[in-house]
Amino acid sequence: MLTAILMCQQGIPFKVSPARTQMIDELIQRKCKVIIFFPGYVIDKKLKSKAERIINTRGLYKKDIRKKIKKINPNIVICFTVEDTEICYPLPHLMRKTNFYYYNLEIYVPPHKGTSVSTYHQFMNRIDYIQNKLKEIIYVRGCCALVIQDRLRKRILSKYLIYHPNTWLIPNSYYTNHHKHGGEHKGGLIYSGSLGQDVLGSFMDNINEFQDIPITLSGWSKIIDTRVKENSNIKVVVHDLSQEEYTKFISEYDIALIWYSDKQDDNVYNIGLASGKFFKHLSLGQPVIVNNVPGLAKEVRKNKLGVVINDLSELNTAVRTINTNYEFYVQNIKKIYEKRYDYQKVSKDFFDFMVNEAKGII
Repeated sequence: MLTAILMCQQGIPFKVSPARTQMIDELIQRKCKVIIFFPGYVIDKKLKSKAERIINTRGLYKKDIRKKIKKINPNIVICFTVEDTEICYPLPHLMRKTNFYYYNLEIYVPPHKGTSVSTYHQFMNRIDYIQNKLKEIIYVRGCCALVIQDRLRKRILSKYLIYHPNTWLIPNSYYTNHHKHGGEHKGGLIYSGSLGQDVLGSFMDNINEFQDIPITLSGWSKIIDTRVKENSNIKVVVHDLSQEEYTKFISEYDIALIWYSDKQDDNVYNIGLASGKFFKHLSLGQPVIVNNVPGLAKEVRKNKLGVVINDLSELNTAVRTINTNYEFYVQNIKKIYEKRYDYQKVSKDFFDFMVNEAKGII
């Protein structure tokens, strides 16, 4: 049986990362033992039952984490973000019998030049960025393959010096959800995901441009913008639900709102098919309203998955457009999703390649 290590040093909960959670299922189906390196204690019982072992790396030096990886001597190591590559960067060049992969979920871009940040701290942030970027490049040069979500993000990734001759395009999607969730129907729109300024900035700035459309903002943030609290159309729900509970909660809305703001951040603005919340709603058959950001807007228009708006003044019209032909959108999304986005289908060839490569079949 093969052994695969998943490096998850970014530390975000598994329930908000479809690629990581579903990858575990795909590897187990292919008779792989999965070991997870995570900076903290994992309480998810289902995840713990699937993984062979979960190693808490909190408080460990990077060199000690590398020693643990070497001691396990796995067949496969998968990194997802720069937090992983800054640890693993030398290993592909030292562990020749192990296959390394970069399943990129976040494009590592330079830090913003915030007005409140001193010149000294800007300089030090830049030095950190260069050092970590070099480690990322070194890691990728030793990898068997690179995964990114679509052609747009492949182009943006190469802009930041990350590319590979064996690159796979796999959207950050979910398995198709055939389950019908019952429960009380909730009117209005549902937004799920980060409530931070980097994602919702332009939404917050123009929050008074629409009327009479209730919007539920459901996600995570330590600080809720006061403009949200003052708007009677908006309800904020911050909670910590299981994946099943969260799916049930958001499925009770008819339409989903997807929003990305920060033009200064190439990773956020060029989200494309890396948007997990986009695919979460589509997997439930929910039409979407998205703002006009690269990649995502094109996908919605091309496949008739909902409506693209330029700003919030167009929100009322977008809602009416979807409601007028609601059943068409729902049925079309279900058909398109199973054909183009279902994670098991779109990832199959890659995981077959990964396992066969480790077995020496290729």
